[in-house]
Amino acid sequence: MGSNELIIMLNGYFGWNKARMKCFAGMLLALIKVRTVNLVERACAFGSEAKMESRYKRIRRFFSEFTLEFSFIAFWVMNLFGLLNKPIYWSMDRTNWRWGKSDINILMLSVVYKGIALPIFWCLLPKFGNSDTQERIDLMKRFGNPPL
Repeated sequence: MGSNELIIMLNGYFGWNKARMKCFAGMLLALIKVRTVNLVERACAFGSEAKMESRYKRIRRFFSEFTLEFSFIAFWVMNLFGLLNKPIYWSMDRTNWRWGKSDINILMLSVVYKGIALPIFWCLLPKFGNSDTQERIDLMKRFGNPPL
């Protein structure tokens, strides 16, 4: 799938302006190519004639100036894999590690598709250790109803 086909498909779902859509599609394709979330590496694989520094700045601006509505992304992923309105299996997992002196504790909600967990929603827990029942319920509630 090329950039134009991806933009057409995404436009039908998100309806963002052309520049934002082109940037998002470029980031998705770069992510597939380099298989990392590192923005410098993604900028290298970003399909553009612009200088690498300009591509990197464009990606950073996308994330700093635009708030992604993650429920739209979650339902797009579900729709992309044909999982809407079908029985599905959920997986919930938590990971905890230290970054310098800071604890990073992520609770992740994923949908299981052909033996692979596709991350849908997550939350950063403001503590070290396990999640409690209410935190898990709150994460499940974020999925809610499709924003279609």
